[in-house]
Amino acid sequence: MLRKGILPILLAVVISFAGTRLVACAGPVWPSDDEQQFLDAYRDYVDESATSDQYDRADKLFVEAVQVLSDTYVENIDRPAFVERAIASLPNLETDDHTPDGIVGAVLDESLHDLDPHSAYMTDDMFRRLQESTEGSFAGVGIVISQDEDKLIRIVSPIDDTPAARAGLQPNDRITHIDGHEMKGEPIAEAVRLMRGRIGDPVTLSIQRKQENFDVTVKRARIEVPSVTASIIDNDLAYIRVSRFDASTLDQTREYLEMLENRIGSPRGVIVDLRRNPGGLLDSAADIADQFLSKGLIVATEGRGERKLRSYEADSSDYFDGAPMAILLDRGSASGAELMAAALRENGRGVIIGEQSFGKGSMQRIMPLTSGGGLKITTGYYTTPENHIVQGNGVVPDIEVKLPDAEEFEREVDLEHALPPRRRDPRKVLASMDAASCERDIEVTRIGKSATNDNPLDAEGDGEAKAKELQRDTVLECAVGYFSDGKLAVYRDQVEPLLRAGL
Repeated sequence: MLRKGILPILLAVVISFAGTRLVACAGPVWPSDDEQQFLDAYRDYVDESATSDQYDRADKLFVEAVQVLSDTYVENIDRPAFVERAIASLPNLETDDHTPDGIVGAVLDESLHDLDPHSAYMTDDMFRRLQESTEGSFAGVGIVISQDEDKLIRIVSPIDDTPAARAGLQPNDRITHIDGHEMKGEPIAEAVRLMRGRIGDPVTLSIQRKQENFDVTVKRARIEVPSVTASIIDNDLAYIRVSRFDASTLDQTREYLEMLENRIGSPRGVIVDLRRNPGGLLDSAADIADQFLSKGLIVATEGRGERKLRSYEADSSDYFDGAPMAILLDRGSASGAELMAAALRENGRGVIIGEQSFGKGSMQRIMPLTSGGGLKITTGYYTTPENHIVQGNGVVPDIEVKLPDAEEFEREVDLEHALPPRRRDPRKVLASMDAASCERDIEVTRIGKSATNDNPLDAEGDGEAKAKELQRDTVLECAVGYFSDGKLAVYRDQVEPLLRAGL
């Protein structure tokens, strides 16, 4: 969990996948003497019913995983020491799966987590879920859920034009059972798991609605979860919010930017909201930043020994060229959201308003193994146009907005086994203010699909974030004030020349 409270539960899950790329790994490998010691040792913890074929598969899984880790991890791996720690973990292993694959997979997962909080072993099912998260869609029923004070699963809202909406499910309905499984006291993640599945397969939900109890059987369908919304504020400010970076985010962003250009033309300012954005696909984040830049480096990546791996340069795309821009960040903005904000600021495109961001600047690769499952391994860091590294540092805002009810919050550097900070951006906050001082009445007009879609942060997930959005958004009001007269306009006059000068 990233902080005390309900909102970050989902962010902690999603952040672990931020900045990922999918690659294939090499062919067969053979065990060293050290690895053979592990292969002999883990057999003592396997069920007696295990077959020789299961052992062969699990043996190959471990040896191949260690080889891939040794070849690709961001730091040099001491293979004998890694294997020795794997053997030492066997007596205290916590797993209900005592098949050879189950034991080896659990050992790999624990050993990888000991390297850093984002490296992990992934089962075939985890691969499927990761693919869903990066595609921006999944097979389910189409509802946003939360857990009420009685530990029941509550429907926050059905998503328009989904099986749940067509079946007549309503806000505040309680789901007592899913396919006969009692849900009282069960975590939201378990409800999500039970409701998702293959397209066309039925799922039965037992519903409690006031004093009425009944069953609803619906067929799962492909649910599209938007990652972008847009609005016009006070008739002449363009606002676009990007909640994550997946395979469909670029197309959504372009569609909304074109709508905003057609509706406003030359806006007084542009607000890009990246708050609570946990990241996602690195290529997607770079592509979205590119929509606001005509030239310059967006982001680069470096691996073991500061070896440069890849760079992303801006092309000729540049929406709202010349219009001043504010980028909103908060402590939940991570990975791709951080690199996008840094790229826009360091290319002189906009000022950052809000809080210091999370500080996840490492890059993970998803590596399928020929023996099944795969590894999510940290292989590098991304660097900003000015060659700073966000890892462990986060992005410091130009104008800091202090929230009166800010909860305790762990950033990347506070996580167990976090990789250490490197090459911090030396810039400081230019101005700091209390959020309450920004309060002002603003007129927000949603456009496109977002005019009728509340854009839940996680369909069939935690609806707490959605409810929180209904409260007064003083940080957004600060950003609106930045483009208006008064206290923040003074800061704008001070900051804009520095941005244009590249300082």
